[in-house]
Amino acid sequence: MSRRSPEPEQQDRRTATRRSPARRAPARWSPAVWSIVLLAVIAAAVRADPLLVAATVLLVQGQIAFGPHPADARGRTVRAPKVAAVVTASVVATVLTLWPRALIGADGTSAGDIAEVVPGSLVAILPATAAGVVVALLSQMLRRDGRRELVLTTAHAATASLLATLAVGWITAARTPLGTEVVTLGAVGSGVALLVWCLPGDRYLIASIAMFGSGLACAITTQLQGGFVTFTWVFGLAAGVTVATGAILGQVVGRAWGEGRRHAASGWGFPGALSVALAAPLVHLLGQLGLGA
Repeated sequence: MSRRSPEPEQQDRRTATRRSPARRAPARWSPAVWSIVLLAVIAAAVRADPLLVAATVLLVQGQIAFGPHPADARGRTVRAPKVAAVVTASVVATVLTLWPRALIGADGTSAGDIAEVVPGSLVAILPATAAGVVVALLSQMLRRDGRRELVLTTAHAATASLLATLAVGWITAARTPLGTEVVTLGAVGSGVALLVWCLPGDRYLIASIAMFGSGLACAITTQLQGGFVTFTWVFGLAAGVTVATGAILGQVVGRAWGEGRRHAASGWGFPGALSVALAAPLVHLLGQLGLGA
């Protein structure tokens, strides 16, 4: 009695499994180095003009917009419109952060006479995210591919829009009275944490060492002469630990988000930009706390 041969579909699947190379997780050093480059540009730009900081923030937001697409339950990439939504949210957030009075109406109107928006606040994140969600829904309505994984792709676009808007925290921190010192501390702390994060070993242990190293670097920075005598070493220590949390979280989320993807946007660009974006609200917080330090 002859043995029944496997189905052709099963044979193709087994052949593809044998031939396909094992997927390796992207290296940690490449997105970390890209984050450090972006942080160095922001730290240099804050000494010149906040508009240069805004230009760098737009670059970060653009990389988040062109990051990896979502994956379904089987791990297959689902290509759906998201760039327009994230770009819209990013531009609205950056513009409203630079010119916050646009939120309260023109001079002479009742809103313009009563309301007030203080420069250096994060009030632009909510309307910008709302604009991104609206564009995401419109993009889904224009799809002609059967709207596969509608909920997943819409949630992906909305989440990416929110994450991109968080990057404006670097602009708000730069516009505070102590903006140069705060942004420099944030860049130093995030950069040192990401360098340590690249080391091999238990990730919880490495994360703890990275936060300690970040705090130590910021504490030393506050003691340097020539513009950094405003803050105490205790504030610098707390600042380093704080921003290190956001920078490392960006690496973890970015790598997990782009797992299995092979293009540069997910391999290093997306996690690198996400680290800068997630550290931004914490740098903004330091700017607000620094006013009373």
